[in-house]
Amino acid sequence: MSAGGTAPPGPGVSASGYAVEQAGAEELADLTRMRLAWSADRGLHATDDAAVEAFGERMRRWWDQQSGHRRAWVARTPGGEAVGMANAAVFERMPKPGIPPSRWAYGANVWVDPGHRRRGVGGLLMQALVEWARAERMVRVVLAPSEISRPLYSAFGFREAADSLLRLEL
Repeated sequence: MSAGGTAPPGPGVSASGYAVEQAGAEELADLTRMRLAWSADRGLHATDDAAVEAFGERMRRWWDQQSGHRRAWVARTPGGEAVGMANAAVFERMPKPGIPPSRWAYGANVWVDPGHRRRGVGGLLMQALVEWARAERMVRVVLAPSEISRPLYSAFGFREAADSLLRLEL
């Protein structure tokens, strides 16, 4: 207990009461709504109700196809409102003789509702993602940060990758 007589927040819960949970199919509507908001932050808008409905169907198909290779998390307010999300895609390397199997995760789409930013929600989402990756014995987590997100990721120990990657835009 703290000096004030209250128990400290448990794992995945901030002092302000935000909580993070691993998302299941029942969170798909929340993930869809937040993905639309994430997209709007970047100037991509669903133009009408039909476009929103079509996007929801695309999200459902994506969720079904990705379920074995991806995990997602939802951050909620003390009242249960979904205000943040993150996901991670799992990659498994082709086996090599004499070397144990290895998997790594690509962290993506960490997003917090603008009204809830700078309150530790992004940190809770990243904590959940990193703890999951460790529990799953991933060899690494990689991500492509925006400039504004770099301090958050640095606080978790992420650093510039030393290896050179090449990319071909198709």
